[in-house]
Amino acid sequence: MSLNGTFRVAAGNAEWWDPMSGRISKAKALVQTKDLTKRGITISLNLEPYASRVLVFSRRSLPPRTARRAPATPAPVDLSNGWQISFGQDSKSKTMDRLESWTDKKETRYFSGLATYGKDVAVPENMLQPGLAVRLDFGEAKLIPSQNLRAGMQAWLDAPVREAAVVYVNDSRVGSVWSPPYSLDITSYLKHGNNHLKIVVGNLAVNYMAGHALPDYRLLNLRYGVRFEAQDMDKIQPVPAGLLGPIHLVSVAEAEAH
Repeated sequence: MSLNGTFRVAAGNAEWWDPMSGRISKAKALVQTKDLTKRGITISLNLEPYASRVLVFSRRSLPPRTARRAPATPAPVDLSNGWQISFGQDSKSKTMDRLESWTDKKETRYFSGLATYGKDVAVPENMLQPGLAVRLDFGEAKLIPSQNLRAGMQAWLDAPVREAAVVYVNDSRVGSVWSPPYSLDITSYLKHGNNHLKIVVGNLAVNYMAGHALPDYRLLNLRYGVRFEAQDMDKIQPVPAGLLGPIHLVSVAEAEAH
């Protein structure tokens, strides 16, 4: 979604604050009106579906960015195949030839918890250049048709990460991914040559509930009476889980990475 927003502020510099990374960058004002009756600053807003951003008006001045010409960006590196994955803490890892939902396999259809993805990646030398940033991109979220719900609410969004992931590069924690945009800047954690990626993914408890019967409440009901009735438990179905991809290493100009 792209739109122009006008904010009724007397003066100040507009700044984008990223709560996930702590970065602060200057927001370019399209129009700044000082007329007392029409005072305001107009900022261009570009948001992914269901995304939000923090815009702060400050009286300070950010230091200017050093302008330098970014080198040509190399082609993205596809990481969608050949992951080692283990479910829970005690299971052995196995190869996942292509990214797919955990619900596609009989043995993990009703798994709820944490799974660990691992992969060694050879980063091309032309990706690690001054003026370039490297992002680990999990793919784009896709809008799905909304439906009338009898109760509750949900985001009508098909996400490439179900439901949240913590990313490690060469055994260092980089950050977490759980909302648009599904990507992380991992430039400072990479090195020339071989790099190890580890991604710990957690899904929803509803998948476990879909595959297991409710506890037997008869003894409790005999002692305390029937205090509640489980509703619509027979209709619970497992939902997609894990990394759905595609996953790429993508080079962008440093100015575009923040």
